Amino acid sequence: MADTFPPRLGTPMMRIALLLLFILIAGCDEQTTPRSTGTRSLDSISLVLVGRIVDRFQKVNRDHSKNTIIASDALLVSVENFLADPGEQQLQLIKDNWYQAHNTFLAANFSLFTDQDKNVFLIDAWPIQGGFLDSLPEYPHSGIISDVALTITETSIRNQHGITDAQEVSLGFHALEFLIFSRTPDDFTISDDEVKVRRRQALALIAQLLNQDINSMLVNADRVQSGIHATLNKGNMYGVLKQLLHRSHKKVQFLFSEANSISNENTGHSRFSKSSWSNLGTQVEVLSELTNENTAMNRVFTLLDQKTSADYRQTLVQATDTLSKRKRNEENLARVTLLLAALGHQLGDLNIVLENSTP
Repeated sequence: MADTFPPRLGTPMMRIALLLLFILIAGCDEQTTPRSTGTRSLDSISLVLVGRIVDRFQKVNRDHSKNTIIASDALLVSVENFLADPGEQQLQLIKDNWYQAHNTFLAANFSLFTDQDKNVFLIDAWPIQGGFLDSLPEYPHSGIISDVALTITETSIRNQHGITDAQEVSLGFHALEFLIFSRTPDDFTISDDEVKVRRRQALALIAQLLNQDINSMLVNADRVQSGIHATLNKGNMYGVLKQLLHRSHKKVQFLFSEANSISNENTGHSRFSKSSWSNLGTQVEVLSELTNENTAMNRVFTLLDQKTSADYRQTLVQATDTLSKRKRNEENLARVTLLLAALGHQLGDLNIVLENSTP
């Protein structure tokens, strides 16, 4: 997804936030040259220390993956129960289970240290064009569900996903989100109406495929990560460490882009359920699990650059507290966006030191 700034940048709060951001970026650019103290400390990065980091990443990922599979199963069951007897209470249960399954998936995905981007596109593609899957008030005959010439099958739904554009989404959490948060129980009642029949088929199928894709992705990722852990040695430990730090940096950069998208009604991560703020909080909490002051990764950060490491710890605490203890508003969104930018630059500086100081 493209990095886009939210609207209303002319407000005083947003102008101040952007000014501070530019100052921060300029300050960080001045620190891109590796410091000699970091280089001298690399001898203290041992195989045991890197092993502890991999252990931590794998344990956090396995815990969140287990929770995701449980939540995904509960979501599928709630969809099946709703379709058997559509009603407000059953629909609300789907929504509650969707929130839980989506947040647990975000936590599991954030803690992965292998490339699963293709699978993530099947499961958590966003933003989406709502009218691609089902009709919109201004376009009452739009969407796959209204197109009776297209059968609702696994093959057709998978083939349609991202067929000409990444926002043409027919799979995953956000296709499901659009259906359950923008429709009423009456839209899913058992009926001879062809569109309602197709909508029921689509809801059932998307939930089934989501459950299937989640299980497939997480099982495959654990197998790959277990292989990395089993073969860790002195010869490849710096490569593994670089991989972990690089992916953490990349994910924080994406969080910055995600924060920028929240104010845009058409591009927010979970705009139909209005849970984009919660999405950010979930992922930053996992970042803290992996890199806070009590972790082995923090020890590496300190060895690489003590000042940047201290700044990172402080910024991480501020971002975590803001997302967990404060409500979403323009001021807090600007604050979080700035903090995520700082985290990205701090991780980038640490990444540069590691890259330039190791084989």
